Formats: sequence, structure tokens, C-alpha cells
Amino acid sequence: MGAESSGFAYTLEMAQMAESLGFDSVWIPDHMENAHLDRSKPILEYWTTLTAIGALTQRVRLGGHSINNTFRHPGLTAKIACTLDQITGGRVILAPGSGWFADESKSYGFGEWSDDGMVRIKRLDESLHVMRGLMTEDGFSYEGEHFQLKDAYCNPKPLQKPYPPIWIAGDSPPTQDLMVEHGDVWFMYSKAPDVVASLVAGMRAKRKDPPFQVAVSAVGLADKSTDETLEWAKMYADERKHRFPIPPTAGDVLDSNLIGDVDQVCERLDAWVAAGVDHVVIQPMPPMEGMRFFGEKIIHRYA
Repeated sequence: MGAESSGFAYTLEMAQMAESLGFDSVWIPDHMENAHLDRSKPILEYWTTLTAIGALTQRVRLGGHSINNTFRHPGLTAKIACTLDQITGGRVILAPGSGWFADESKSYGFGEWSDDGMVRIKRLDESLHVMRGLMTEDGFSYEGEHFQLKDAYCNPKPLQKPYPPIWIAGDSPPTQDLMVEHGDVWFMYSKAPDVVASLVAGMRAKRKDPPFQVAVSAVGLADKSTDETLEWAKMYADERKHRFPIPPTAGDVLDSNLIGDVDQVCERLDAWVAAGVDHVVIQPMPPMEGMRFFGEKIIHRYA
């Protein structure tokens, strides 16, 4: 679900429709500028939008894919998350990421941005220590390279104990290390089921205790003609070629998402479940039409 381009009324309509159709959670991006379209296109601020959605829904959990660690001090992120968890009756999901869209951080003058991905990972590691500490302890202190806190209080604590579930997004080796230490849910971009199974097996070897869950993020494009599907896959791959060291091809997109009729979509979902996946976060395409398809024809099969 995108908090972009169409304004809050449309975003809220999608969230409320998702709730009525039986989806478990709603997700919006955390960007200052539009990362997938022209940078000048409108995009709503993440926490403000999520709070409004939380106030105007009853059941769905609330997540961000992903919460950009460059934009806010982790102490502020922890405080906002605790407050929103109180407001919504314990529905917050914390999915922090190190950030990837350099242009927006540089244009806004966020001095915390680094072009060195390992520096951003180190900063995220410290942020996770800070957030977990503030959400569970009183008089919390921390001395790190990037953050220093002394005798800090973050009250009230979140309703969820010990804190809202932490979803660690990404599958690079440094991100896997973060998952081993901090994560409750390992959140990866969609991949072919055999690749997912291999990654999950590797993580379970590294992280035997406490147990964790696995999620994938996938585009859902259903009930389209072959020509429409191929054209979309080419466009989607082209839009995201700047995000990955090895740019995806249209074939990669088709092999790793939820594309086809009901039987084809369920076949892919079943294969992911067999590979160890517990959650699937779907970006329906087109948004409203796709959401209805999954809500009316797919979800009840996995209830």
C-alpha cells in the first residue's frame, strides 16, 4: 500500500478496505521524496500517516516498509512507536532499515546519511540497541559510536511486550547478522521458493534461539493477460535497477512474485509456506483491483 501520489483519502480507503477484506496488516513506505516515481511527486510522511490510519481502523496491524534509520534519532523512533502502540491497542510493527535512497537524504541535508552501506548498518545496529533498551528499561544508558544516551526514560512503555515485533528487512550477510541479534521476523524481498528455503535454512542454523518468523514482500499481479504481465514485469524491473547490485530482469520479477490466476498464486504461496515463510506482505497491482482479488479469492484459503 503506497502513501504516495493520491493523497490521504485514497491511502485511508485502501487501509480500511484491507481491514474489511481480512488482511492482517497494512504497510506504507517511509520516504521524504518519492523513491519510485519522479522525486517531486507527493508522498505522505510515514508516522503521521500511520497514526491517522491507526485511529481510523480497528484491527489491522501497522507497519512500514521500511522505517528509514537516517531520518530520526532512534530514541525518537522508540518514543513514537510506544505512543502509537498505546493509541492503537498494540498494533505496531517495527521494521527499521538502514536506508537506500541517497538522493532524498542528501537533498534534505540529513548529515547521518553515509554512502558506505556498512556505516549505515553499524548505525542501524546501534539504533536497535537503543530502541530495545528504551522500550524495556527505565533510566536507560548507552554509549556507542553514533548514539549516546544517559539515564533516559521512555514511558509509557508499549502495550506489546517486551516491545512491538521487530522485522529486519534484507538478506545481505550484514543484515543477517542484525537479524540474528535483534529480529523477531526476518523480512526479505520476494524470491523463488528454492532460494527462500536455502536462506531460511541458513538463518535457522545461525539463529537457533529464540525462534523467529519469516516474511516476504511481493507484488501481487493477478488475472492479467500474458502481454500485460510481461510489460509490467519489464517496467517494474527497470524502476528498481538502481536499488540492487545485480539489477533484476523481467524474468526475475516473474519468478519471484505473485502473478497469475488463483491456482498459480496459491501454488507460489504454498511453495513459500513449505520453504518456511509465515507472512507475505503484498503490494497489489493495480492497488484497488489487486487488493479485492487477494481479499476475495485468496486470503480465506490461508485463514
